[in-house]
Amino acid sequence: MNSQPTGAFSPQSFPGANGSAANGLSLKEVLPEAKPIGSGDLKISSCCGVWQEIQPNDLYVAIVGADADGHDFAQMALDRGAVGVITERLLAIDRPQFLVRDSRQAYGKLCQALAGHPARRVTTIGVSGSDGKTVTSCLIDSILNAAGRNSRAATSLGDFRTLDEQSIRSESLNSPRLANWLADAVLNGCSHAVMEVHSRNLAQHCLTGMQLDVAVLTNLRNDHLDLHGTADNYRRVQQRILRFVKPEGVAILNADDPNTSKLLDQLDLPALTVGIHQPAEVTAKLLERNNSEQLFMLKAGNECSVVRTQMIGKHHVYNCLAATAVGLALGIELPEIVRGLEAVGQIPGRLERVHCGQPFDVWIDSASRPNQLASAVHAVRQLTNRRVWVVASTDGTQSASMRRRLGEVLERSADQSVITQSSGSGATSFEAAHQVLDGFSEPKSARPIPNRFRAIEWVLENAAEEDAVLIAGLGDRPIATVGAGAWPVTDRDVCQAWLYDRHSFCSDPESESRKRTFRIDDYRRDEEN
Repeated sequence: MNSQPTGAFSPQSFPGANGSAANGLSLKEVLPEAKPIGSGDLKISSCCGVWQEIQPNDLYVAIVGADADGHDFAQMALDRGAVGVITERLLAIDRPQFLVRDSRQAYGKLCQALAGHPARRVTTIGVSGSDGKTVTSCLIDSILNAAGRNSRAATSLGDFRTLDEQSIRSESLNSPRLANWLADAVLNGCSHAVMEVHSRNLAQHCLTGMQLDVAVLTNLRNDHLDLHGTADNYRRVQQRILRFVKPEGVAILNADDPNTSKLLDQLDLPALTVGIHQPAEVTAKLLERNNSEQLFMLKAGNECSVVRTQMIGKHHVYNCLAATAVGLALGIELPEIVRGLEAVGQIPGRLERVHCGQPFDVWIDSASRPNQLASAVHAVRQLTNRRVWVVASTDGTQSASMRRRLGEVLERSADQSVITQSSGSGATSFEAAHQVLDGFSEPKSARPIPNRFRAIEWVLENAAEEDAVLIAGLGDRPIATVGAGAWPVTDRDVCQAWLYDRHSFCSDPESESRKRTFRIDDYRRDEEN
């Protein structure tokens, strides 16, 4: 799937997905709102939103992007063989053009139509919100599998259950890729499709042209202001997912989150609520938690069941509640739902425990924003009476104010903090770390170490027995690549390498898992070279 061009859609990639598309679809029927200039109608069999990828007989869709305006390249697209242009303004060209209010929305409709509207032939579940999208999507997919459904999931981890390296990652979804992915799911006999939907996907209208059977809105924070400008803009974009729910579909909302719960009065479709503190249709009560699992009572209506999960933290209970509500909305029985929840072990980079025999706990998490970091530290804090060490990350998407709030969270919740970069390579800079330190009233408990490898080493070296270490910011994403084979290195790899090098921590230093792990000196040598 990843080989599909980013801006092109052609149903020929999926024989049988839409036989009529190969003979040409009426553009007037697909986009009746488009105003034709120079032609009353066109028969189209493929479309493309990137002029460099235009093939002969493609319909070119001119899209205004963040860095360039596709309208400026319409003539180049025509020179490459485009038969016409979808445009938001009148262009000085001598080929058919079709005026629309929003070419991104038109693009979504075209791609779905050319694919034969695959979303109509599978049950579609979309998961959006500020936090918990990836894990909730994985849990839903597991529930569907436990219930005997043939499902496919697009998450930020790809298809987590199949671990298919070629599976599509949700961040890369756009209109053509989504249509192709759904069409491929139909052709492979899938009955359900689970999609993690980012605010960027919604802002770019990539769901346009399809409908959802179930939409989940996990929560709404003041998030992604680098992309959306203001908190209000961000929330409006996130709420768009509810517009794509079929009239007979179901919305899943978090009753404990004030920004999502207030949407209940605005909905004109069925909804299920989840919550721990506020009244809701699906609720939970924590029973027990340790460093390797947690136990909670799940209640849905008059039914109750105990759930044991390997992932910990209150935020994971919320993820389980949202996934449970989806299962109930799809008619799945509670015992099958519980089986699906419990089948999910640790998810890479989502409060993932790294244990190599050391006398303190180490956790890897993707938290890079203040609210995420607060939730992760809170979960780890509950598992120790000793110190909590946190490695926090800075990256190019964070504003100075967000970094300051990271500092506030660190001072409030961590005993010892290390501030580092999200990348293990590139120029060393203390500026971002100093912006985090601006959030401290007494920054003596924080240490800036821009080199991520060194930052992780320093924390592991200094952590004492029964302490807890949280390494946050990247999760499963690589820090850098090392060696001639450009092997991707993650926080987990660095932790395991350091811990396994301390033979006193490792019960069997000659084990196969130890032999497959790089030594910490391998990272140092690559860094020096």
